[in-house]
Amino acid sequence: MRGHHDAMDQATPSAQPAALPAGIEIFKAGRHIDDAGVEHVFTDADVAGMAAAYNPAQREAPLCIGHPKDNKPAWGWVQALQTRAGSLLMDTRDVIPAFAELVNAKQYKKRSASFYPPKHPNNPTPGKWYLRHVAFLGAQQPAVSGLADFSAADEVGTVNFSDGDGGATSTPPHPPMEEPPMPGQGTTAAAPAAATTDTALAEAQAKLQAAEERAAAAEREAKASKEQLTQFSEAEEQRRTAEFTSFAEGLAQKAVLTPPEKALAVAAMQALDACAPVEFSEGNTTRKESVLDWFKRRLQVAAPVVQFGEHAPGSAGATVAIDAKTATDEAFDRAVRAHMRAHAITSYAEAAQAVAAGSFTA
Repeated sequence: MRGHHDAMDQATPSAQPAALPAGIEIFKAGRHIDDAGVEHVFTDADVAGMAAAYNPAQREAPLCIGHPKDNKPAWGWVQALQTRAGSLLMDTRDVIPAFAELVNAKQYKKRSASFYPPKHPNNPTPGKWYLRHVAFLGAQQPAVSGLADFSAADEVGTVNFSDGDGGATSTPPHPPMEEPPMPGQGTTAAAPAAATTDTALAEAQAKLQAAEERAAAAEREAKASKEQLTQFSEAEEQRRTAEFTSFAEGLAQKAVLTPPEKALAVAAMQALDACAPVEFSEGNTTRKESVLDWFKRRLQVAAPVVQFGEHAPGSAGATVAIDAKTATDEAFDRAVRAHMRAHAITSYAEAAQAVAAGSFTA
């Protein structure tokens, strides 16, 4: 019995699940027309770049039947890519055995590679072509349940190359041409909106500049007006001071003010000039009068000042010559007092008139 069982074991080898061979060609360098009718040219270096860029840890390309928009279902996976003589070859893993049997039975003899262009938003390696999936074409899809799920609904903007022997024509390779723009990319659709935005921005900047210029002009005008007002105020103050000084000089000539009182009178008139008019009743009427005008009127009707001073020793009988027009206030005051003593005059105004008339003795 033991020998019988050994013979049975040797006669019945263990069955291996069907798999795909290594190094299946899916693409090669040359001129290609994609499913959208756009021509692309790939060099050997471009194909080598596809192989180098592929990284299943970032995005693994499934094996599909046809070109499904969502890469479903996956009948297996591309494990690695390599190149040989300008051709792109794939190694696979976890291939559904029933699918592998159909491929090996030549039921799906044609392959079609789908790529993400370098500028596609879902490309895991921007700037390079990246394998999206490998489609097998030719027979009916086998009825196998439990297929691997793959959720990458990114059909828009991908490029599919379909060809039974890898997808290349006999035309020799040329430098790669610029890839077609992605939907919404590189078009002129945004140009009108951009132009409108630029125009609006320019108009806003022009309005802002005009407003700033108007504000600067208004500031300059205000400054000039303020300077003119200051100059006018200073000139008016000087005029009023000269007016008050002349008024006080006239009162001093009439002996209403003594020379020291002239400065006080001028200061008083400057202060009263800033006071508001006073309103008062007079009989059945109401009057309003300036305090300054009242003060000046009272000074004009005031009686001359009478001053009595001590006789300076040794001064009696002295003859003093003085020019009343050029004499200082102090000198004129001393002359008036001396004249009063010399002539026993008690009226300061009378003595002042005598001094102002010419020479006198003191």
